[in-house]
Formats: sequence, structure tokens, C-alpha cells
Amino acid sequence: MEQHLENEISLKELLNELAAIRGYLLLYWKLILLISAVGAGIGFYIAYSIKPLYHARTTFVAEEGKTGGTLASLAGQFGLEVGGGSSNGNIFAGENLLLYIESEGLVRETLLTPYDNDTSTTLADKFAVFEGYQERWNKNEKVSPINFSYFKADNLPRKEDSLLQVIISSVKKSLIVTKPEKKASFIEVKIVSKDECWSKTFVERLVAIATKHYVISKTKVKAENVMLLQKRADSLGALLNSTTYTAAASQQVLVDANPALRTAPVNAEISTRQKMMLATIFAEVVKNLELSKFSLSQETPVIQIVDRSYLPLKREKPSKLVYLLVGGFLAGFLTVLFLLARRWYKNIMVS
Repeated sequence: MEQHLENEISLKELLNELAAIRGYLLLYWKLILLISAVGAGIGFYIAYSIKPLYHARTTFVAEEGKTGGTLASLAGQFGLEVGGGSSNGNIFAGENLLLYIESEGLVRETLLTPYDNDTSTTLADKFAVFEGYQERWNKNEKVSPINFSYFKADNLPRKEDSLLQVIISSVKKSLIVTKPEKKASFIEVKIVSKDECWSKTFVERLVAIATKHYVISKTKVKAENVMLLQKRADSLGALLNSTTYTAAASQQVLVDANPALRTAPVNAEISTRQKMMLATIFAEVVKNLELSKFSLSQETPVIQIVDRSYLPLKREKPSKLVYLLVGGFLAGFLTVLFLLARRWYKNIMVS
């Protein structure tokens, strides 16, 4: 019975304390409301002052070139190996292409390309302007002036190179390269920045440069073979034409020669034999050249842009209403906590 009475008294004390706290807070309701309004205003101002972010993306697919079958059998007859090992161990094989697109070297090369038709401004210069880097650099006499358009990616001075690394680090944080579907070969490249045109230009330029290097890497060996065979074919063709004229002239001399001279037909025979040998070699080189060209066309990847962003880009900006409500709630909540702590401290000091 006693225990029940003690519990009842404790419950009454708790209710009385809550009522006292409620009454105490009601005394300061104007202060709480005022600070909440200030917090809401601060939240609204923060949302208003934050610059919007623009999302740009490009999706492409790289279809690998294929060789083999009938072509390989045909090439084997001429001692050629078509499609053998050119794609194995390639730096762009498998997931390597994803890593290459977001690599520092490729981002650097892209940033140093012209922003538009005005070649005096690069993508790096434009990024430095809207991100506020250029303003800070201009205030520092040891740093300014900075213009990356004067240099190429491989000959930047120490100062420009260190500043460009700052920009590259910032860009890479907002650069995302993924495969939307693991089983598919689609590659999606996304970038987020504070400038709409810059986002679109950068992501498209990055994909263009990456795919260009990708195609060159895949076809480098075959392209060099085609060039060598083409030079050899041109050289043999010119020599064959010259030998043909020589053989014709020798035959003409043979017609007018004295039949008693046994050495007269020798020059004509040698010229004819050289012509036949050159013709045979030329025919084989042309065959190999055509096979190499066909092999090159078969192994050349096909880059297809599947999807890209169009202006206006997707815009991301914090909601003013959400920031207003959150700011007001946090300000009011912290004010209530402060008042309760103040009341609790006063009660302790009195007791």
C-alpha cells in the first residue's frame, strides 16, 4: 500500500513538473517565436544563396571489332595472322576503360582544351572563374596572372601545374563513370558543376577524347602494318612501271639488232625477267595490303553515342521551403533547450 502511495506521489510530481515547464516556456513564447523566425529566415537565405548545380551526362557504347572465321583461314594461306592478340592485354580492355575515362591524365587533357571558339580560354580557366579560384589567385601577387591556354598538357610550368592539380582534384570529385547495367556494354559519364554550359561541354569533350584514344589504341598495330604495306606497294608499283618501260625499250632494240649478235637478246631477257619478278612480288604485297585493310576495318571499334544531355540541363538547388522549415525548427528547438537548461541551473542554485 505504501509502495503504491509513493508511486502515485511520484506520478503527481512528474505531472506537476511538466505543467511547470509548460508554464515556464509559455512565459517566453514570444522569444521562442522570434528566434524561430530568425532561424527560418537564415535557412531561407542559405537556400537562396546556394548556387544551383547542373548535371550533364553522356552514354555511349563501344562495339569491339571482330575478326576470325573465313578471314583468318584466307589470311593463313598468305602467312598472315588476322586478329591475333591485338586486343589482349589492351589498357582499355574490360573495366580499364572506366578507370581511364576518370584518370587524371585524361581529365587534364580535357581541361586544357578551348572552352569555345575563343581559344584564349580553356575549360580549366572557365572552371577557375565560376568556382572562385581565379578571384583568390588574382589577390595573390605571387600567383596571378593565370591563363592555362598558353600551355599544353605536357609543358606546364610548376606554378600552373600545381594550380591545375587543384582544379583536377575538384573536377574528379564530381565526375562519375559507371556501367548502368553490368551485363551491358553501355558506359555512362556524368559531371556536376555550377555552370550549365561548362558541364555539357566538359562531359562531351571528355568522352570524345577518350573514345578517340580508345580507337587508336585498338587499331594501332594494324594501322601501322597497313601504312608499311602501302608504302611498299607504292614503291614496288613505281619500280614496276619503270621496269616495264625498260623491258619495252629492250624489245625495241632487239627488233633492230643484227641477228648475228648472240648477246643482243640478253638485255631484253633480263628486263623481261625482272619485270615478271616485280609483278609477282607486287601482286603478293597488294594481296597482303588488302587483307590488312580488311583486318583493320574489322578490328576498328564502333563508338555509338546512345544518349546525351540537352539544354537546359537537370538543375539541382535546395528547396527554400525545406530550409525555411528546418531553420525555424532548429532555432526554436535550441531556444527551448537553452531555456530549460537555464531553469534547471537556477533551481539547483536555489536548492
